[in-house]
Amino acid sequence: AALARMTPHQALAALAGLTAAAASALMDPQHLAAVPTVPISPGIRLPYIALGTGSGMLRPGSNVTAAVQLWLSVGGTAIDTAFDYHDEPAIAKGIAASSAPAPFIITKIPCSTYAEAAANIDSNLAQLGMESTSLLLIHFPQCAGLGSTAETWRAMEDAQAVGKARVIGVSNFGIAELEDLRQSARKWPPAVNQCSLSVGFHDDPTIEYCAMHGITYMAYSPLCGGANGSSCRHGGVLGLPQVQSVASAHNVSTAQVALKWIVQQGHPLATAVWRRDYMEQDLDLWSWGDLSKEEMSLLTAV
Repeated sequence: AALARMTPHQALAALAGLTAAAASALMDPQHLAAVPTVPISPGIRLPYIALGTGSGMLRPGSNVTAAVQLWLSVGGTAIDTAFDYHDEPAIAKGIAASSAPAPFIITKIPCSTYAEAAANIDSNLAQLGMESTSLLLIHFPQCAGLGSTAETWRAMEDAQAVGKARVIGVSNFGIAELEDLRQSARKWPPAVNQCSLSVGFHDDPTIEYCAMHGITYMAYSPLCGGANGSSCRHGGVLGLPQVQSVASAHNVSTAQVALKWIVQQGHPLATAVWRRDYMEQDLDLWSWGDLSKEEMSLLTAV
């Protein structure tokens, strides 16, 4: 049986009897298939896998700059951050130190007044060292102080109109919040709704609503589900026997199976990962085929 986080190097060597050096060569980024993309707006495509940097706030000694450099070096093409993560300067340093093409940048601002939202957008861009971000989201529908999602969205619409954001969307919005925003929005629908989604935790009514209205439903906390990413269900996705069984059948890691279940449904995702071997696994979801209908159903039923 495959181990929960068996590295691709180990798996290749074990299955094919390769030396560590040969296995490592096969896992070089140039040998990995390019990460597919999903259209989220005319002419704009979102990579299915993004590096999520938010958990860096919870990891003592984490080095976001190093993680960004490593992610880009192994073939990652998208990075997910937020105003509240306070890591934009570190991301900017990682991008500047890389020879890879500029990545697709997803960032988020808090719900606030129009003036605060406009200032937060400018601050985000200044700290990232960019004139425009690829995808700008409202982080949560709840405002900490004054303001509203309508005001925040209006500021984002205006920012997009002058080129400060290529695409705009939302995060953590349920059906009620989306319908409320719809009443005042000049630009509808949001391109993306980024929410907690994993094996064992999926908000099916909101997913169906988004599909009906042409909103791309993007996952965060794909290996550790729960409302707003607040809890690991079942002791964590990687320990689920259903996930372990499918991973064993495909000779891949449990993380790859859990992520595959998401992207095979057409949902892009942001994954918080800090090790090179884990990054390589998370980007390598298309070289080993699809999960069967029965396997998808098994995981959906968790």
